[in-house]
Amino acid sequence: MYKKIIPAVILVIAILGTAYWLKNKYTHSQNASQTTSQTTAVDFDEQTFTYNLSSLPEECQLNSEMACAVELAVKCTINPEFNGCKDAGLPKFIFMNDPSLQRPSQMSFKISKIKPIAADLVEIHTQSTCNGNWFGLCNGNIIYVLVPNGESWRVKDIYAIEL
Repeated sequence: MYKKIIPAVILVIAILGTAYWLKNKYTHSQNASQTTSQTTAVDFDEQTFTYNLSSLPEECQLNSEMACAVELAVKCTINPEFNGCKDAGLPKFIFMNDPSLQRPSQMSFKISKIKPIAADLVEIHTQSTCNGNWFGLCNGNIIYVLVPNGESWRVKDIYAIEL
């Protein structure tokens, strides 16, 4: 009789242990991403970052890998020949060269919200201004979609929304 009960008990313990481990893993990863986004949002609250074609800084001065990815996308929007743009994995349209696109020579952005979508996908919502048109992706509410890139992040896509 014990030979039938012992395997059943072990199976139940294994199932409960696995369920407990999955629940804790999911809760901890979710809490970590919420803590990261809340901390980052506070760091950038009410700060506007401005970039000009004549004085693009080589190094990122922001204290976040995600914000640095957005900054690089902005720098490459202003000057697609900027150091590191070609190897950054940015959307291809950033490198289009046509005078009718009205590429800006000055852009500003303020991070208004950081929205984790999944462990490997984050949206950074910005309030942006520029002195050009550039697909309508530099004035208003611009969202940068970020994905992991090794130890840092890269901008996978950019889109605008109306509120």
